[in-house]
Amino acid sequence: MSLTLEDVGRQCGVSRSTVSRVINNSPLVNQSTKERVLEAIKTLNYAPNFIARSLTKNSTETLAVTLPDITGGVFPEILAGMDEIASQRGYHLLVVFLGGARPQSATVEQLITHRRVDAVVTIASTVSDDQLIQMAEWKLPVVCVARKSPSKDIPSILFDNTGGAADATRLLLAHDRHAIAHIRGPADSHDAEERAQGFRNALKQAGISLDPALEVMGDFKREGGARGIRDLMTRNIPFDAVFAGNDEMAFGAIEELKRRGKSVPREIPVVGFDDIESARFVGLTTVHVPTRDLGRAAAKTAFDLIDGKKPAALQVLKTEIVERASTVTGTNAKTIRLDKM
Repeated sequence: MSLTLEDVGRQCGVSRSTVSRVINNSPLVNQSTKERVLEAIKTLNYAPNFIARSLTKNSTETLAVTLPDITGGVFPEILAGMDEIASQRGYHLLVVFLGGARPQSATVEQLITHRRVDAVVTIASTVSDDQLIQMAEWKLPVVCVARKSPSKDIPSILFDNTGGAADATRLLLAHDRHAIAHIRGPADSHDAEERAQGFRNALKQAGISLDPALEVMGDFKREGGARGIRDLMTRNIPFDAVFAGNDEMAFGAIEELKRRGKSVPREIPVVGFDDIESARFVGLTTVHVPTRDLGRAAAKTAFDLIDGKKPAALQVLKTEIVERASTVTGTNAKTIRLDKM
């Protein structure tokens, strides 16, 4: 018959709830009681060696990473950067998906109360501000990536969305395009709003009035880019260039433009944002985001918190424009191919 919490409690003379608190690393148990419970766990071989070792060391050697999903090419690169640093410390990554219809509140509650991880890195808007603040209040090290932190106790690591979007817009202006359509990301996205602001800033600096009809809502997915083009053309909104809020929407925009007989880049140059791997293969001009560096910085910051250090409250990584075939016309122009993706 398998052992229970009651068996461990009887072994060391404490209640079931006290054993549970020790296993969950609760601060409510004094050190001498914790040591008795740990000794009972070892004696009875109640817990797997990994759990017993993590309790003894007061460390799980695990970082939790919350993501909305794994699509788009950006998130895998961030994870790769994090894993590179984590592996140097003998740590593992626990990836928690909180997008779609998943029960977010219950999952986050477990991360907070069970303390099965040493720190949490939240990427994009996967965890609410209230939940982040709750984590900080429970002294669980937390790092925000690609979103601004709601608390001075939670460091943020961002990249220059606004500056990168302004550079993308200025590139299209330099190609003598002045009716630039912007297919932006979803309304609740920090990245989407900052990129839209960079787009507006560049137009204003160039003395061009913003036409609200040229800014259409997308969703950071390929179909969102195609839908944005359909929306503009159905409403007969004239435009001579497209700045998409990310590369996936740029791909969708190019596909829809070609379905409608438009030449990219001769008639309609297109710029994306992120510089995911597939953008390099198809010749998409885009804003390069140092995603792997972002992951490395996130892991290093998490370990600083675990070690009791005080990292910088805000880190902003630079972006840069990479020009390829989707904006190059004339003798240097190349064919944009999306059909093999």
